[in-house]
Amino acid sequence: MPTLLAAESLSVTFGERPVLREVSLSVAAGERLALLGRNGAGKTTLLRVLTGELRPEEGTVWQRPGLRVAVLAQQHAHPPGRTVRELVDAAHPYRELETELLTLEANLGDPETLAAWTALHTRLEDAEAYTWPARAARVLGMLDLTRFLDREATTLSGGERTRLALALALAREPGLLLLDEPTNHLDIRMREWLEDHLRDFRGGVLLTSHDRDFLDAVATRSVWLEAGEAADYPGGYSRARAQRDLERRTRERAAHLGEREVARLAGSAEQLDRWGRRSRALKTRAGRLPVTEAPLPERQIRMRLLAGTARARLVAWGEHLSKTYGGREVLRGVAFKLRQGDRVALMGANGTGKTTLMRLLAGELHPDPGPPEPVLRVANGVTVASLDQTWHGLTPGEGLKAQFERRFGGRANALLGRAGFVEADWAKTPDILSGGERARAGLALVSALRADLLLLDEPTNHLDVEALLALEGAVHAYGGAVVIVTHDRRFAREVANRLWVIEDGALREVAGWGSRTFTDPARTLTGDPPPPPPPPTPRQRLGPVETQLADLRRELDAPPGTLTGREEARLRAQAHQLQAHLYDLYAQAFAAPQFDAEVREPPLTVRAQKLGEAGGMFWAARDEACPHLAWDGETLRFSAPPPGWYGAALLGGALRILFERWNVGRVRLGEGGPVLRRRTYFERAGVVNRL
Repeated sequence: MPTLLAAESLSVTFGERPVLREVSLSVAAGERLALLGRNGAGKTTLLRVLTGELRPEEGTVWQRPGLRVAVLAQQHAHPPGRTVRELVDAAHPYRELETELLTLEANLGDPETLAAWTALHTRLEDAEAYTWPARAARVLGMLDLTRFLDREATTLSGGERTRLALALALAREPGLLLLDEPTNHLDIRMREWLEDHLRDFRGGVLLTSHDRDFLDAVATRSVWLEAGEAADYPGGYSRARAQRDLERRTRERAAHLGEREVARLAGSAEQLDRWGRRSRALKTRAGRLPVTEAPLPERQIRMRLLAGTARARLVAWGEHLSKTYGGREVLRGVAFKLRQGDRVALMGANGTGKTTLMRLLAGELHPDPGPPEPVLRVANGVTVASLDQTWHGLTPGEGLKAQFERRFGGRANALLGRAGFVEADWAKTPDILSGGERARAGLALVSALRADLLLLDEPTNHLDVEALLALEGAVHAYGGAVVIVTHDRRFAREVANRLWVIEDGALREVAGWGSRTFTDPARTLTGDPPPPPPPPTPRQRLGPVETQLADLRRELDAPPGTLTGREEARLRAQAHQLQAHLYDLYAQAFAAPQFDAEVREPPLTVRAQKLGEAGGMFWAARDEACPHLAWDGETLRFSAPPPGWYGAALLGGALRILFERWNVGRVRLGEGGPVLRRRTYFERAGVVNRL
């Protein structure tokens, strides 16, 4: 296929940070190339260079002569005073050619004019130019823009303006599409239509997206940007990620083996020196041995969601909930029940009422009066925290650090740091943050609140894949109930144990992914399957793998003649794979300090490790020689009499971990001592039950 666009050795530096370092790529007709990488890896910068908006310091960009290019950027500025219909008409790609054809028709008696008219007519027929209005109308209809044709474009909402920009790019029917986050503000129906549209597109496509299912369905090739450098992989996100992870593991193992060989040769040379023998050859060999450089560890975004103190099995319930806007019934007779451990994915087309239902649950809206009278209840003691889709719970106009310090005091720096914000970001206000930064800051805000019911309205918009994975892990580990509005299909499949959809104002629950069977969201809770447990940690997975490996080795130790050659080869291959897997688990389980929880109880930092099903150990992080606390599942006792100040701080930290992290119901203080209950602890701590 002919090459449409080619870039050679592009380099761009912002300040002292190299964003792109000798990046090369090409896009051919019929090819769909995905740009992958973390937020800030340079994907948008590369697109700006390719479109000519930004000049590289080094390198060249070649574009096929006469190529028509359409660009979808993340920021959209539609001209004021123009209606949607006028903008669509201006995007007509064949208007000038049709005008030229009409001009030629006035002089068809001239042979040269007739030949030109015939060639132009054939060109327009090949492009099916005469049916372009129907194709443009279909694009507008699929993106839910037909009802806005007579509206001024600048009066549309942010999501509607984004969809309009995408519609204009597709309506231009270019030879090359450059799409930066085309799935933002698209519901699932729109995303699936866009997948089909791009797969049928005969030109080239260069795109970025954080929707992993979308990338897997569309991309034929991927370029992964990291530290300013680009690596080429076949297929979409999943295939590229698997290949990249394999390459990193291979480099890590090669670096480890190379370092071990150098150390072995150096040790042998030292031994020869002690014996008085020649070691020069070994030293030369050790100096010339090539050692592969291990890849730098990837920065991980840490995210957690803290459950509240309520123990109500039924967290919230509603009946006969309806809501009408301007005569349009958005919700009609909605009923539901939410229980502890529910992770609900609330899905549906744009405008069906998902945000309205979330605002009802958060208490920001009230249902329409009956009859029958609406019922919306939250169980006693249940705290609710919500994250809206625009500001994500942040205060516009106020700096990040200022509003975090106002709410959380000295914990502000740690909360912002865990979300990937550095000191240079602290003064930024939500108004100037990017969509991804605002989403991460909102999730950091929610992570510091203890809530029994979390309402997250489109938290996955603008998040990169690493942040999505961190959020998935946090939702899995969360002990309360959570309702999440999202159009990210893979994220919903990964975290949800219930799927709600809103269609024609009615709330229904889908029996399972891909199922066409519906159940009642307000059905009785008796017999409901429990929520799936969080995934096991590497340390928990060690035991079964070690047992399986030991069983295989016992089979291999059978007397000669028991196994055929083929059976023995199969068992040895399985043992080898298990051994490699076991090494990976050891690395994951023991790479970090061996403790399960850590809290700051001035002047001590208290760490804890769980011991079996019921029990644990508590000690000071930097003073492990001092007496420690042991807990047997009921009684908390010191290993030896501690100093007064030391014992008070260590006891305070241990109680915080037991009651706040491990959700223990009661603790006996010393052998035969008083019993402290969880509710009493939180009453003394002055915990507020409502946000």
